[in-house]
Amino acid sequence: MTSIQILEPSVAERIAAGEVVERPASVVKELVENSLDAGARAIAIDIEGAGLRLIRVSDDGEGIAAAEVPLAFQRFATSKIRRLEDLDAVETFGFRGEALPSIAAVARVTLTTRPPDADVATRIVVTGGTVEGLAPHGAPAGTSVEVARLFYNTPARLKFLKSPAREQALIAAAVERAALAAPRVAFRFTVDGRQVGLWPPAAATARVADLLASGRPGDLVEARGALPGGRLTGWLARPERGRPARTGQYVFVNRRPVSSAALRRAVEQGYAQLLPVGRFPVFALFVEIDPALVDVNVHPRKLEVRFRDEGALFGAVARTVRAALLSVALVPSAVVPASVPAVAARPVVEPARAGGVPALVLEAREPAAAYPAADRLPALRPLGQLMATYVLAEGPDGLYLIDQHAAHERVVYERLLAARQRGGTASQMLAVPLTLDLTPAQMSLAVGHADALRALGYEAEPFGARTLLLRAVPAAAAGREPDALLHRALGALGDDGEGADPFERLAIATACHTAIRAGDRLSAEGIAALLADLAATEDPFTCFHGRPTVVRVARAQLERWFLRG
Repeated sequence: MTSIQILEPSVAERIAAGEVVERPASVVKELVENSLDAGARAIAIDIEGAGLRLIRVSDDGEGIAAAEVPLAFQRFATSKIRRLEDLDAVETFGFRGEALPSIAAVARVTLTTRPPDADVATRIVVTGGTVEGLAPHGAPAGTSVEVARLFYNTPARLKFLKSPAREQALIAAAVERAALAAPRVAFRFTVDGRQVGLWPPAAATARVADLLASGRPGDLVEARGALPGGRLTGWLARPERGRPARTGQYVFVNRRPVSSAALRRAVEQGYAQLLPVGRFPVFALFVEIDPALVDVNVHPRKLEVRFRDEGALFGAVARTVRAALLSVALVPSAVVPASVPAVAARPVVEPARAGGVPALVLEAREPAAAYPAADRLPALRPLGQLMATYVLAEGPDGLYLIDQHAAHERVVYERLLAARQRGGTASQMLAVPLTLDLTPAQMSLAVGHADALRALGYEAEPFGARTLLLRAVPAAAAGREPDALLHRALGALGDDGEGADPFERLAIATACHTAIRAGDRLSAEGIAALLADLAATEDPFTCFHGRPTVVRVARAQLERWFLRG
């Protein structure tokens, strides 16, 4: 058996460096956070060769006194904590003290620094953990750290890096996170001598809009609210800016960028039914919380945090995000070309027909020129129906197109939920009870969720080992085939993908099966009723699948289209 031995310091340093220096982006993160902790108002990040050839981070912060420069490269040397209790109230980005020595253990590091009140700067060169030079130097106030030949003495690590393009993208993401965390600080980012990012000092909204919404603050919804032991400020991209992957999601706790699955899920819960399946929200979430309620020292690179009461925090974040999104109009604007070909396909808009609307799905209302809507949807004047699928209406600021199926899904769904709050959904008795042969799995679902089925308006009971006797269906779905309706409901109960509880999954399935379909011809009264009912919903802008119900073509766009602008 091999005997246990103490590692040589040089070997131990290289192993320990892996805790902090996984890749070039890790170096950039640590150095930029050191600059922020030093009170920098301007930070420049320059990289060459995807960060392997050179990383330079320069700032105008407070600098390091000449006598303390060698200490910066000693393990566990720090100016940020003094005693064990300080770990419970850390307010700086870094505090552990091994960033610079860990980086210097696997690279050639040149640090030049001068406090504002010093006459001359100090320069130190450390290669592979060994100090090679320390002398006075001419330089402006602040600190510059150059990291060259990263991993030159640990070639095995190079094998685990991604492509240069990917490593460069990870560095850019680290810079963007820092820029979001400190909007009042100016950032400049260059790659191989080419400037790729420049962010002057700005208000938080402007910085977030620049990085998340292409500089358009109007594409963001601001969320503010109280949290247990703190407060939340967030900027949420409108649902139509959702992405096919969880990119563009930023979480900060006490200004520190972190990875928190709980907070990410809380935000996504707030977006529930506002995004289609497979699309994810874009957001920047800033949590300010009592440091005693969060542990930031659970990950070597401080990327993850642990909250004392994660459940209460989750609920507060989800509610705040939901309330913010539902407080604004979320009608997406259609993008039309500035000009159109001289010869174009002529759209045919059918006038609303006098008859033909399925009476079972729309309540009759008195026709009117315009229907006053709730605050979230403007008053719309019905114009007609397009391709038996879309309702056209005139609004105060342009043309509105309404997907009749998605809109009616929203109407029926919210009616079912409201009926539940009142004590139960109305049922429609079948003239003749229907017997349905089910699989054992379906029968198990029907029996196990009997209360949810009953609350929605179904009346069903076992009639043998695999037979169900259906006596009534929800009144809202009385005109649909009852056997198909129940099978769809049972299918929804067996799928945990949509809805927070069995009743909600049933309501989604029932509304989807009941709603007006593409191809249904609507009368003038039916169109008017649909618009009025949609305006009365809590969320008139999306169906429960997250698809838009309404799209607007602004008047200015229409005028440009017809060369009137």
